[in-house]
Amino acid sequence: MPRRRSTRTLTNPPRTFDELVRQVRDALIKGQSDVDRAYLDTYRQTGRLIDAHLLANKERADYGAQVIPRLAQALETNDRLLYRCLRFVREYPILTPGSELGWSHYRLLIEVPDKQQRKALEVAARKKHWNSKELERRVRALNAIDVTPDRADTAKDVTPPKPLTPKRGTVGLHLIVARGERLAVDLGFKLYRPLDADQARRFGKGDPSTELKAGVIVRLDADGTLTPATDATKAALFTYPATIRRVVDGDTLVIAVAVRPDVMLEEKLRLRGLDCPEMDTPEGKAAKRFVEGLVAQAKSVTITTTKPDKWDRYLSDVFLEMEGGDLFLNNHLLANGHAVRMDEYSLTDWDGGASA
Repeated sequence: MPRRRSTRTLTNPPRTFDELVRQVRDALIKGQSDVDRAYLDTYRQTGRLIDAHLLANKERADYGAQVIPRLAQALETNDRLLYRCLRFVREYPILTPGSELGWSHYRLLIEVPDKQQRKALEVAARKKHWNSKELERRVRALNAIDVTPDRADTAKDVTPPKPLTPKRGTVGLHLIVARGERLAVDLGFKLYRPLDADQARRFGKGDPSTELKAGVIVRLDADGTLTPATDATKAALFTYPATIRRVVDGDTLVIAVAVRPDVMLEEKLRLRGLDCPEMDTPEGKAAKRFVEGLVAQAKSVTITTTKPDKWDRYLSDVFLEMEGGDLFLNNHLLANGHAVRMDEYSLTDWDGGASA
Protein backbone atom coordinates (compact mmCIF):
# COMPACT_ATOMS: atom_id res chain seq x y z
CA MET A 1 0.00 0.00 0.00
CA PRO A 2 1.54 3.35 -0.98
CA ARG A 3 2.51 5.61 1.86
CA ARG A 4 0.25 8.66 2.30
CA ARG A 5 1.82 12.06 2.26
CA SER A 6 1.02 14.49 5.03
CA THR A 7 -2.07 16.57 4.28
CA ARG A 8 -0.73 19.48 6.28
CA THR A 9 0.70 22.22 4.08
CA LEU A 10 2.77 25.27 4.83
CA THR A 11 1.12 28.62 4.27
CA ASN A 12 4.37 30.07 2.93
CA PRO A 13 6.51 27.20 1.60
CA PRO A 14 10.13 28.02 0.69
CA ARG A 15 10.31 28.16 -3.10
CA THR A 16 13.95 29.14 -3.50
CA PHE A 17 17.00 27.70 -1.76
CA ASP A 18 17.72 31.05 -0.09
CA GLU A 19 14.19 31.04 1.35
CA LEU A 20 14.72 27.49 2.61
CA VAL A 21 17.95 28.50 4.34
CA ARG A 22 16.29 31.50 6.00
CA GLN A 23 13.18 29.62 7.16
CA VAL A 24 15.13 26.63 8.49
CA ARG A 25 17.54 28.95 10.29
CA ASP A 26 14.62 30.79 11.92
CA ALA A 27 13.02 27.47 12.93
CA LEU A 28 16.25 26.21 14.47
CA ILE A 29 16.86 29.43 16.35
CA LYS A 30 13.33 29.40 17.77
CA GLY A 31 13.57 25.71 18.69
CA GLN A 32 16.93 26.15 20.40
CA SER A 33 15.60 29.19 22.26
CA ASP A 34 12.57 27.22 23.49
CA VAL A 35 14.81 24.36 24.64
CA ASP A 36 17.16 26.79 26.39
CA ARG A 37 14.26 28.32 28.29
CA ALA A 38 13.07 24.85 29.29
CA TYR A 39 16.52 24.06 30.69
CA LEU A 40 16.46 27.36 32.55
CA ASP A 41 13.19 26.44 34.30
CA THR A 42 14.41 22.90 35.00
CA TYR A 43 17.75 23.91 36.49
CA ARG A 44 16.21 26.76 38.46
CA GLN A 45 13.76 24.36 40.10
CA THR A 46 16.61 21.89 40.72
CA GLY A 47 18.69 24.57 42.44
CA ARG A 48 15.74 25.71 44.55
CA LEU A 49 15.11 22.17 45.76
CA ILE A 50 18.75 21.68 46.74
CA ASP A 51 18.94 25.08 48.42
CA ALA A 52 15.76 24.44 50.42
CA HIS A 53 17.05 21.04 51.52
CA LEU A 54 20.37 22.49 52.67
CA LEU A 55 18.55 25.22 54.58
CA ALA A 56 16.27 22.70 56.29
CA ASN A 57 19.31 20.69 57.42
CA LYS A 58 21.68 23.56 58.24
CA GLU A 59 22.00 22.43 61.88
CA ARG A 60 23.45 19.05 60.92
CA ALA A 61 27.23 19.24 61.06
CA ASP A 62 29.04 18.41 57.82
CA TYR A 63 25.78 17.36 56.18
CA GLY A 64 25.87 20.10 53.56
CA ALA A 65 29.20 18.93 52.17
CA GLN A 66 27.76 15.48 51.45
CA VAL A 67 24.47 16.41 49.81
CA ILE A 68 25.48 17.20 46.24
CA PRO A 69 28.00 14.34 45.81
CA ARG A 70 25.41 11.89 47.18
CA LEU A 71 22.66 13.36 45.00
CA ALA A 72 24.87 13.17 41.91
CA GLN A 73 25.62 9.53 42.62
CA ALA A 74 21.93 8.70 43.18
CA LEU A 75 20.95 10.42 39.91
CA GLU A 76 24.00 9.11 38.04
CA THR A 77 24.80 12.62 36.89
CA ASN A 78 27.67 15.09 37.00
CA ASP A 79 27.87 16.88 40.34
CA ARG A 80 29.26 19.96 38.54
CA LEU A 81 25.79 20.47 37.05
CA LEU A 82 24.15 20.31 40.48
CA TYR A 83 26.64 22.77 41.97
CA ARG A 84 25.90 25.09 39.07
CA CYS A 85 22.13 24.84 39.64
CA LEU A 86 22.59 25.74 43.30
CA ARG A 87 24.88 28.62 42.48
CA PHE A 88 22.40 29.87 39.87
CA VAL A 89 19.48 30.24 42.30
CA ARG A 90 21.72 31.85 44.92
CA GLU A 91 23.09 34.42 42.47
CA TYR A 92 19.70 34.95 40.79
CA PRO A 93 16.98 34.44 43.43
CA ILE A 94 14.65 36.54 41.25
CA LEU A 95 14.70 36.60 37.45
CA THR A 96 13.62 39.55 35.35
CA PRO A 97 10.14 38.73 33.94
CA GLY A 98 10.15 38.16 30.19
CA SER A 99 13.94 37.99 30.01
CA GLU A 100 15.29 36.85 26.65
CA LEU A 101 18.19 35.10 28.34
CA GLY A 102 18.26 31.34 28.75
CA TRP A 103 20.34 28.78 30.59
CA SER A 104 23.21 29.04 28.11
CA HIS A 105 23.55 32.70 29.17
CA TYR A 106 23.08 32.33 32.92
CA ARG A 107 25.56 29.45 33.25
CA LEU A 108 28.17 31.90 31.92
CA LEU A 109 27.05 34.91 33.96
CA ILE A 110 27.34 33.08 37.30
CA GLU A 111 31.06 32.60 36.59
CA VAL A 112 31.63 36.37 36.84
CA PRO A 113 32.51 37.00 40.52
CA ASP A 114 32.08 40.79 40.43
CA LYS A 115 28.33 41.49 40.77
CA GLN A 116 28.50 44.88 39.06
CA GLN A 117 30.33 43.42 36.05
CA ARG A 118 27.88 40.54 35.96
CA LYS A 119 24.91 42.92 35.98
CA ALA A 120 26.43 45.01 33.21
CA LEU A 121 26.96 41.92 31.06
CA GLU A 122 23.43 40.73 31.74
CA VAL A 123 21.91 44.06 30.68
CA ALA A 124 24.10 44.26 27.57
CA ALA A 125 23.30 40.65 26.59
CA ARG A 126 19.59 41.38 26.81
CA LYS A 127 19.64 44.74 25.01
CA LYS A 128 22.06 43.70 22.26
CA HIS A 129 20.60 40.20 21.86
CA TRP A 130 23.94 38.46 22.39
CA ASN A 131 23.99 34.75 21.79
CA SER A 132 25.84 32.49 24.23
CA LYS A 133 29.00 32.47 22.11
CA GLU A 134 29.27 36.25 22.20
CA LEU A 135 28.59 36.31 25.95
CA GLU A 136 31.20 33.60 26.49
CA ARG A 137 33.78 35.73 24.71
CA ARG A 138 33.01 38.66 27.03
CA VAL A 139 33.08 36.51 30.17
CA ARG A 140 36.41 34.95 29.23
CA ALA A 141 37.84 38.41 28.63
CA LEU A 142 36.91 39.33 32.21
CA ASN A 143 37.98 36.06 33.81
CA ALA A 144 41.15 35.65 31.72
CA ILE A 145 42.29 32.02 31.82
CA ASP A 146 40.86 30.94 35.15
CA VAL A 147 37.22 30.16 34.39
CA THR A 148 36.86 27.16 36.69
CA PRO A 149 33.93 27.64 39.12
CA ASP A 150 34.80 28.25 42.74
CA ARG A 151 32.70 25.66 44.51
CA ALA A 152 33.42 27.27 47.88
CA ASP A 153 30.79 29.86 46.96
CA THR A 154 28.09 27.25 46.42
CA ALA A 155 28.12 25.17 49.57
CA LYS A 156 30.14 25.64 52.71
CA ASP A 157 32.86 23.15 53.57
CA VAL A 158 32.51 21.21 50.31
CA THR A 159 35.32 18.67 50.40
CA PRO A 160 37.56 18.15 47.36
CA PRO A 161 36.99 14.93 45.40
CA LYS A 162 38.61 11.82 46.80
CA PRO A 163 41.70 10.94 44.74
CA LEU A 164 41.72 7.84 42.59
CA THR A 165 43.91 4.86 43.40
CA PRO A 166 46.30 4.74 40.45
CA LYS A 167 46.44 1.58 38.36
CA ARG A 168 49.98 1.36 37.04
CA GLY A 169 51.38 -1.89 35.70
CA THR A 170 54.72 -2.89 34.19
CA VAL A 171 55.70 -2.24 30.59
CA GLY A 172 56.45 -5.37 28.56
CA LEU A 173 54.29 -7.89 30.44
CA HIS A 174 51.58 -9.80 28.59
CA LEU A 175 49.06 -12.56 29.18
CA ILE A 176 48.98 -15.88 27.33
CA VAL A 177 45.48 -16.63 26.03
CA ALA A 178 43.85 -19.40 24.00
CA ARG A 179 42.80 -18.40 20.51
CA GLY A 180 41.03 -21.37 19.02
CA GLU A 181 43.40 -24.35 19.16
CA ARG A 182 46.50 -22.19 19.48
CA LEU A 183 48.03 -20.06 22.19
CA ALA A 184 48.70 -16.38 21.64
CA VAL A 185 50.19 -13.39 23.41
CA ASP A 186 47.53 -10.81 24.28
CA LEU A 187 49.09 -7.48 23.25
CA GLY A 188 46.02 -5.51 24.32
CA PHE A 189 43.69 -3.38 22.16
CA LYS A 190 42.31 -6.63 20.67
CA LEU A 191 45.68 -7.50 19.14
CA TYR A 192 47.16 -11.01 19.51
CA ARG A 193 50.48 -12.59 18.53
CA PRO A 194 49.98 -16.31 17.73
CA LEU A 195 52.57 -18.76 19.08
CA ASP A 196 53.79 -21.95 17.41
CA ALA A 197 54.65 -25.26 19.07
CA ASP A 198 58.39 -24.59 18.91
CA GLN A 199 58.01 -21.41 20.95
CA ALA A 200 56.02 -23.32 23.55
CA ARG A 201 58.77 -25.93 23.87
CA ARG A 202 61.52 -23.32 24.28
CA PHE A 203 59.58 -21.39 26.92
CA GLY A 204 60.95 -21.79 30.42
CA LYS A 205 63.89 -23.90 29.15
CA GLY A 206 62.08 -27.16 29.83
CA ASP A 207 61.08 -26.38 33.42
CA PRO A 208 57.64 -28.05 33.95
CA SER A 209 56.69 -25.44 36.55
CA THR A 210 56.77 -22.77 33.85
CA GLU A 211 54.70 -24.60 31.26
CA LEU A 212 53.30 -22.29 28.60
CA LYS A 213 49.51 -22.25 28.91
CA ALA A 214 46.59 -19.84 28.97
CA GLY A 215 46.68 -17.54 32.00
CA VAL A 216 50.49 -17.43 32.28
CA ILE A 217 52.08 -13.94 32.36
CA VAL A 218 55.20 -13.48 30.26
CA ARG A 219 57.64 -10.82 29.16
CA LEU A 220 57.80 -10.39 25.39
CA ASP A 221 61.14 -9.02 24.20
CA ALA A 222 61.71 -7.08 20.97
CA ASP A 223 63.12 -10.19 19.23
CA GLY A 224 60.03 -12.24 20.11
CA THR A 225 61.63 -14.13 23.00
CA LEU A 226 59.25 -15.12 25.80
CA THR A 227 60.45 -15.27 29.39
CA PRO A 228 58.35 -16.20 32.42
CA ALA A 229 57.20 -13.47 34.82
CA THR A 230 56.37 -15.75 37.73
CA ASP A 231 55.93 -12.98 40.31
CA ALA A 232 53.67 -10.79 38.17
CA THR A 233 49.91 -10.46 38.68
CA LYS A 234 47.21 -9.36 36.25
CA ALA A 235 47.33 -5.88 37.79
CA ALA A 236 50.69 -5.43 36.04
CA LEU A 237 49.25 -5.98 32.54
CA PHE A 238 48.21 -3.60 29.74
CA THR A 239 50.81 -0.95 30.46
CA TYR A 240 52.61 0.78 27.61
CA PRO A 241 54.91 3.66 26.71
CA ALA A 242 52.94 6.17 24.64
CA THR A 243 53.10 9.46 22.79
CA ILE A 244 50.21 11.90 23.07
CA ARG A 245 49.27 13.00 19.57
CA ARG A 246 46.40 15.29 20.49
CA VAL A 247 44.40 16.49 23.48
CA VAL A 248 40.75 16.24 22.38
CA ASP A 249 39.40 17.66 25.65
CA GLY A 250 40.28 17.51 29.32
CA ASP A 251 39.60 13.79 29.68
CA THR A 252 40.08 12.44 26.13
CA LEU A 253 43.43 11.91 24.37
CA VAL A 254 44.58 10.57 21.03
CA ILE A 255 47.77 8.58 21.64
CA ALA A 256 50.28 6.49 19.75
CA VAL A 257 50.97 3.48 21.96
CA ALA A 258 53.78 0.94 21.62
CA VAL A 259 52.00 -2.37 22.23
CA ARG A 260 55.45 -3.93 21.72
CA PRO A 261 58.74 -2.32 20.61
CA ASP A 262 58.06 -2.89 16.90
CA VAL A 263 54.27 -2.37 16.85
CA MET A 264 52.66 1.08 17.22
CA LEU A 265 48.93 1.69 17.41
CA GLU A 266 46.95 4.95 17.46
CA GLU A 267 43.97 4.99 19.82
CA LYS A 268 41.57 7.42 21.48
CA LEU A 269 41.67 7.08 25.28
CA ARG A 270 39.33 8.27 28.02
CA LEU A 271 40.83 9.07 31.41
CA ARG A 272 39.47 6.61 33.97
CA GLY A 273 37.34 7.65 36.90
CA LEU A 274 36.61 11.29 36.09
CA ASP A 275 34.60 13.64 33.93
CA CYS A 276 35.67 17.05 32.63
CA PRO A 277 33.24 19.76 31.50
CA GLU A 278 32.07 19.80 27.88
CA MET A 279 34.18 21.69 25.34
CA ASP A 280 31.43 24.21 24.58
CA THR A 281 31.81 25.63 28.10
CA PRO A 282 34.56 27.92 29.46
CA GLU A 283 35.43 25.27 32.05
CA GLY A 284 35.86 22.64 29.35
CA LYS A 285 38.25 24.84 27.40
CA ALA A 286 40.20 25.58 30.59
CA ALA A 287 40.53 21.84 31.35
CA LYS A 288 41.88 21.19 27.85
CA ARG A 289 44.44 24.00 28.17
CA PHE A 290 45.47 22.60 31.55
CA VAL A 291 46.18 19.15 30.07
CA GLU A 292 47.93 20.58 27.01
CA GLY A 293 50.27 22.55 29.28
CA LEU A 294 51.21 19.45 31.27
CA VAL A 295 51.71 17.30 28.16
CA ALA A 296 54.02 19.92 26.65
CA GLN A 297 56.30 19.62 29.71
CA ALA A 298 56.29 15.81 29.96
CA LYS A 299 59.49 13.92 29.18
CA SER A 300 57.64 10.65 28.60
CA VAL A 301 54.17 9.14 28.95
CA THR A 302 53.09 5.76 30.34
CA ILE A 303 49.52 4.47 30.24
CA THR A 304 47.68 1.57 31.84
CA THR A 305 44.37 0.67 30.20
CA THR A 306 41.29 -1.08 31.47
CA LYS A 307 38.04 -1.87 29.65
CA PRO A 308 36.64 0.25 26.79
CA ASP A 309 33.71 2.55 27.45
CA LYS A 310 30.45 2.46 25.46
CA TRP A 311 32.08 4.60 22.75
CA ASP A 312 34.92 2.05 22.44
CA ARG A 313 37.47 4.39 24.02
CA TYR A 314 39.81 2.58 26.40
CA LEU A 315 39.64 3.85 29.98
CA SER A 316 43.17 4.69 31.04
CA ASP A 317 45.41 5.88 33.83
CA VAL A 318 47.97 8.28 32.36
CA PHE A 319 51.34 8.96 34.00
CA LEU A 320 53.55 11.85 32.90
CA GLU A 321 57.28 11.89 33.66
CA MET A 322 57.91 15.51 34.70
CA GLU A 323 61.02 17.37 35.83
CA GLY A 324 60.21 16.79 39.50
CA GLY A 325 58.97 13.19 39.19
CA ASP A 326 56.00 11.25 37.87
CA LEU A 327 52.56 12.85 37.79
CA PHE A 328 49.27 10.90 37.74
CA LEU A 329 47.26 13.00 35.28
CA ASN A 330 43.83 11.69 36.36
CA ASN A 331 44.27 12.82 39.98
CA HIS A 332 45.95 16.07 38.96
CA LEU A 333 42.83 17.11 37.06
CA LEU A 334 40.65 16.27 40.06
CA ALA A 335 42.90 18.07 42.55
CA ASN A 336 42.95 21.25 40.47
CA GLY A 337 39.19 21.46 40.01
CA HIS A 338 39.12 20.64 36.31
CA ALA A 339 37.19 17.35 36.71
CA VAL A 340 34.69 15.58 38.93
CA ARG A 341 34.96 12.04 40.25
CA MET A 342 33.07 9.25 38.47
CA ASP A 343 33.37 6.25 40.80
CA GLU A 344 31.54 3.90 38.49
CA TYR A 345 32.21 5.16 35.01
CA SER A 346 29.04 6.57 33.51
CA LEU A 347 28.40 9.36 31.08
CA THR A 348 24.65 9.57 31.70
CA ASP A 349 23.83 13.05 30.46
CA TRP A 350 21.10 14.03 32.88
CA ASP A 351 20.59 17.40 31.20
CA GLY A 352 19.59 15.88 27.89
CA GLY A 353 22.82 16.58 26.05
CA ALA A 354 22.89 20.36 26.46
CA SER A 355 25.92 22.19 27.75
CA ALA A 356 25.67 22.00 31.48
